[in-house]
Amino acid sequence: MSPFMRCCTLEDYPNIGPGSYNILESFNTIKTKPCSHSISKKGYSGLARFSGTAKPVAHVEDSPSPSDYNVPSFPKFVKSQRYPFASTAERRIFDGNKNPGPGMYVKRKMWPEKGEIRFEHSFGGRAKMQLGVYLKCCSRNTDTCKICGKKPMGDYWHLNNKIFLCRTCMTKEFQQQVKFKRQELALFHKIRDCSTIHIHEGTDAKVWLMHPALVKQWTRRETYLSAYLKD
Repeated sequence: MSPFMRCCTLEDYPNIGPGSYNILESFNTIKTKPCSHSISKKGYSGLARFSGTAKPVAHVEDSPSPSDYNVPSFPKFVKSQRYPFASTAERRIFDGNKNPGPGMYVKRKMWPEKGEIRFEHSFGGRAKMQLGVYLKCCSRNTDTCKICGKKPMGDYWHLNNKIFLCRTCMTKEFQQQVKFKRQELALFHKIRDCSTIHIHEGTDAKVWLMHPALVKQWTRRETYLSAYLKD
């Protein structure tokens, strides 16, 4: 028969079924019966079969007794020593590393000199230029002036992003010092929102009103001029 004929020929096994299989008959037809005991009297495999006289293994319980689990309520009294490690020898003092850290190599000043542009360094990473006017990017600006209570228009000043002063109130306070002293006003930084650059329309996405390249040129030019001109 060809392979095609064997594939198409029906099988003729009338006695095959779940209840027609005789296990005992098939077991008796096996010529080599499975061994019911170990082959070696000294062991089963490996080096065990070459060992000496087999001795009964004494099973010892490794778990401690219940009394060993109890921690003593009063630990053993240890007499404190007069000197550490019972040694009165003079100890060597190790000098600490006096080399400055990675962020300390850059010359930093509280107030930069005229014409000096400040950069922020991140431990050997890319240096980031400090802008002359901080840009606040948010979908909804809720800042209000501390003095007049109105929403500032254009550039305004902030202190730790908690206290805000509009341009008009900042000019009056700088001249009269009614609520803030001159030293406190010096800690304020100029800030503006992102409404002149792009719009959010109440979402996190932004629609550019200006080309990003023009924004970068504008911020660089403004930072350079702020190093020479005061607010």
